[in-house]
Amino acid sequence: MKVVQVKVPESVSERDVKVAAAVEAFSRGSVSIGKAAEIAEMPVQEFLFELIRRGVSAYPYTDKEALEDLVL
Repeated sequence: MKVVQVKVPESVSERDVKVAAAVEAFSRGSVSIGKAAEIAEMPVQEFLFELIRRGVSAYPYTDKEALEDLVL
């Protein structure tokens, strides 16, 4: 894994930076949900809640599309 150093204001925690980076990487499709949770250093379930909190979809399709896939 690559190590990156970023200067941020004192008011921003290391955890906030890791979570933001993980959410961004996941949103762009650069990493899986499992890898993003690993980057954020949190369990997948907690990362899923973080995505919801930020309004980011964890799945790239609508509920209707998911139901159609389940029927097939």
